[in-house]
Amino acid sequence: MQENFLAHAGAEIQRQTLLDTAHAAAAALHGVYLETLTAYLAAPAKIPLPRAARAMQWLGRIDQWQAIELSDKQTYRPNTNQRLQAGLIKALAGTHVQALHKETWSGANSCRVHEHDMALQIAMLLTFGWNHLAAFMLRNWFDAGSGSAGRQPLGGIAGMIVAISGDALEIPVVPSAFKKQDALLAHMVQHWRDNETAFVQSVFLLADRHIAHCRPDTDRSLYDFDHPVEQAIPVEIVMLLRLRGFSEIPGWLRGHPAFRHPAATLWEISPPVPSQRCASFLHSASQFLPRLAHLQTAIAMQATRCNSPVH
Repeated sequence: MQENFLAHAGAEIQRQTLLDTAHAAAAALHGVYLETLTAYLAAPAKIPLPRAARAMQWLGRIDQWQAIELSDKQTYRPNTNQRLQAGLIKALAGTHVQALHKETWSGANSCRVHEHDMALQIAMLLTFGWNHLAAFMLRNWFDAGSGSAGRQPLGGIAGMIVAISGDALEIPVVPSAFKKQDALLAHMVQHWRDNETAFVQSVFLLADRHIAHCRPDTDRSLYDFDHPVEQAIPVEIVMLLRLRGFSEIPGWLRGHPAFRHPAATLWEISPPVPSQRCASFLHSASQFLPRLAHLQTAIAMQATRCNSPVH
């Protein structure tokens, strides 16, 4: 018993140390990225668009993190949902600009470097009930059309998220291929629509897997959730619950350690509202990438659908 207590205490100290280090890094990066984005909005021709887009992407990620306020006290504000959503839209805008920029000047397949982050963003869109916007991103990032020729199959958590999202939204997506150690992910792709008894068993295993993958990447191993946002919110599981029609975290799952943070929940569906800075960035970047206007339309369409009596 004493050994278990000491092991738990040691793990908690290590977790808090990692969080404190990450908080310090995020605070430093926030200033750098904000300065970059401010300079771009003031004089777009003087700052390379990919650099500004990366700043927007990571400002969105930092905003999401600050919204959930990962700390021992887990201080929670009433507007957490709105701040999370605004951060997601920022990250989405920055990621999409980078993808379009690479596709325009480097070829479609070059956007593969973003696939893990892209998939997690799609999962988050679905947790908010933004199916129309998720479908738009799936078609642009993971469509199985002619532009995907020669593209490698998706694996790991990205493969599971994209495959299930495509199935749920009836969108043909690039194929997935799972390694032996990812048999559970392959199983979820095939059986996520199973009856509740089978689904419960699989989700508990997936929740256990989430905890095991909430670690920073090392030289020897890559983990699915190395960012505090996804460590606090098991987006791959909340996404599944939303797609299966749940409106809240079921009691049989609420006590699992993967759902200990109050942000790990099913929010009431509300329309996306880009911040003024994000809207200005999208307007400016669309002058260089006209296709970016389609994202602005998709965000507006999603807001309209959320405001309608029937989502």
